[in-house]
Amino acid sequence: MRVALLLIVTANALILARTLGPDGFGQYFLFLRVASVLAVLADLGLSQSANAFFGRYSEWRGSLHRIILRLVPLFWLGMILVGGITIWSVGDALLPHFPLLLTVLAFAILPLLLYANLWNSMMIGMGYIVRVNLVQLVMCTLSLTLTIVFVVGLSGRVVAAAIIYLFTMFIQFLAMFIIAFRVSADDAANEPPEKLSRQVLNFGLRGYIGSLSSLLWTRVLVFILNATHGVVAVGIFSIAQQVIEKMLLPVQAIQDVIYQKMSVLSPERATVAMNRYLRLTWWSMLVIVLAGALLAPWVVVMILGESYVKTVTVARILLIGSAFMGVSMLLDTYFINQMHRPGLVSILAWVNMLVGVILALLFIPRLGETGTAWAQALTYIAGTLIYLGIYLRISGTKLKQLLFIHNGDVVLIREQVASMLRWRESRG
Repeated sequence: MRVALLLIVTANALILARTLGPDGFGQYFLFLRVASVLAVLADLGLSQSANAFFGRYSEWRGSLHRIILRLVPLFWLGMILVGGITIWSVGDALLPHFPLLLTVLAFAILPLLLYANLWNSMMIGMGYIVRVNLVQLVMCTLSLTLTIVFVVGLSGRVVAAAIIYLFTMFIQFLAMFIIAFRVSADDAANEPPEKLSRQVLNFGLRGYIGSLSSLLWTRVLVFILNATHGVVAVGIFSIAQQVIEKMLLPVQAIQDVIYQKMSVLSPERATVAMNRYLRLTWWSMLVIVLAGALLAPWVVVMILGESYVKTVTVARILLIGSAFMGVSMLLDTYFINQMHRPGLVSILAWVNMLVGVILALLFIPRLGETGTAWAQALTYIAGTLIYLGIYLRISGTKLKQLLFIHNGDVVLIREQVASMLRWRESRG
């Protein structure tokens, strides 16, 4: 399902990039980034709380869902007030070349995007991975269909693409709400504590500062690029970034599965499992990086045309950083759900952000989209190496345990492939 999702989302991005051109796609990508930044700011760490609490306290899921439904409108209104005043005051400096209508649509989509992020965390915490993938697959297919009809067929422009995104998110909200209502119920024999809301918020706030920094700095890069080089440079960089980010979907699939495992496994078994996940992920990402670097020139010129030729260099640089990013994504599950140390993750994330901002200010004004790619890739590499060093020290793992494939790994892969083949035969 993640492979199918990867193909659909990538196809949608490529169609929009070719139809809108670098200028139009740059504006659309800025719209997505503004909406995602608002969602990160408004989250207040609630996504991490939803993941951890829904996984560990199955008897309180109904109460936890009601807490989320109460908090989402409050967070939205708060962000309208804070974000609206900020953009009204310094919008020309923060978002040059960005239409006001797209800013309004970004605020309109915020509650839907915020609930979607929380819902994904809820479902992943409960181990309902198939539901998460199925909803995303259906909604991305709907978005791709509407893009082909209204943007390509009817020659719609950036606003049409943004409205399609808003409409798709609304349909997704309805589906998510129905699913969450059916699977979230309290255990009548276990009364939730009176201060459950406070516990949820306290846990989330401990990790909020870290998640805020790690998620914001990658989005801030395009704002710096837009301010210094314009929306065309943003369009060239953003199509490469979107495609590379989608290549991490298989790693996200692994991450989704092991969040729940890290919550319930003993420390010893969690470490053994994490070492295996890291080994297999690292070598898999290395193969993807090499294949992507070789195919990038052919894919870009053939699908997007000569106007995106600079995207090849950007994509190759980002591919290097993505291999390290995949390792960091898996380590998040260990530190948050196994060790319950969101504060440590926050500190590391802020160190990472500081490195990223310094690199961005050094590279982007001089090198444009290429400098943006180097700033992001080098930050991923530095952050992952620090993260990995702390993991090795805390878990007592030797570096060679993460680098060399074991015989047990090969046996496991064979068993998984055989299981998939038997499943296909039975389905056939």
